[in-house]
Amino acid sequence: MGRSGTVSVIVVGAGVFGLATGLALAEAGIKVRLVAAPPPDLTASGVAAGMLAPAFEMALDPPAPDALDLLLASRDLWPDLAGRLGVSLDRTGAAAIGPEAWLDGLEARLAALGLKGRPAGRAEMEAMSSGLGSRFPRAFVTPQDWRIEPRAALQAMARRLQDLGGNLEIGTFTLRDLEHAASPVVLATGADRRLEGLVPELAGLSPIKGQILWRPRGVSPPVGVIRTPGAYLLGSGGGLLAGATMEVGRSDLAADLEAQAELRGTLSDIFPALATEGWVTRVGVRAASPDGLPLAGAASRPGVFLAVGARRNGWLLAPLVAKIVTAAITSEDAGRWAVRLDPLRFARHGNGEK
Repeated sequence: MGRSGTVSVIVVGAGVFGLATGLALAEAGIKVRLVAAPPPDLTASGVAAGMLAPAFEMALDPPAPDALDLLLASRDLWPDLAGRLGVSLDRTGAAAIGPEAWLDGLEARLAALGLKGRPAGRAEMEAMSSGLGSRFPRAFVTPQDWRIEPRAALQAMARRLQDLGGNLEIGTFTLRDLEHAASPVVLATGADRRLEGLVPELAGLSPIKGQILWRPRGVSPPVGVIRTPGAYLLGSGGGLLAGATMEVGRSDLAADLEAQAELRGTLSDIFPALATEGWVTRVGVRAASPDGLPLAGAASRPGVFLAVGARRNGWLLAPLVAKIVTAAITSEDAGRWAVRLDPLRFARHGNGEK
């Protein structure tokens, strides 16, 4: 399919993959109808932290052992996208604070990846965040990791999409809608079991429930992102954000006190003065492919394209996924990473091993 303002595409899903892809298509001159249930702020992207963190993601929880170049390539697409949206990127960096053995291991993994960082002493740590426990004398800071404010960015994407003539509808896209769609369809829905019968690639996705805590007022947020063993802390939306759980196989949206207590307990070792009251739990469900990297491009069903399965790196990978899917729809060169994110790669290799 070539570029043409008379061509229309249906994008299903208003998380960062759906909105970024819809926006890229609209900027390519394609009419976009985006169908969303739930609306952007209530998607997993809307409750996320908005971290663009190739360094610490690769060191702490890599999606695949050789994914660093791909993650960096997508992060480097963000300044241009943020500029078009009129939103700011926080390039302050991220700091790791924790026991010496954990910090030593983290530094070694980053060095093995060829990523530079620097130590930070106690005075700088206290300037980053108040309330730090006294038993941690140093931190490790990487400038490679950035952040964007999620809800502001989603709202900016939706506005720009509509300014370019795109339609954003709040509603459900059904199996029947997919069967009878007269236009190409981009599924950016996460792990949607309803559609697996028509799009078998979706059957390989696993849901991951994430719970994140937010305190709306009366707090002094840290400068940048603070990473600790098993958790993170940052300022967001005028408050303090702490997260996040990774509950593989769960797709319910129920908040539970046990998860709240576990997150607060993890953080209290680093921030003993952190308040136990006044937190609001936000819940999102992400989707993960077998190798932890997204499915981006044409599905096996003709006319269907996928933008799903980023596990915990949806914000980081959104510009690259949008670029690949748009290229697939417009029959243009999708670049070097398209094969790596090909939705058919697991069928081609016969398994889902990393």
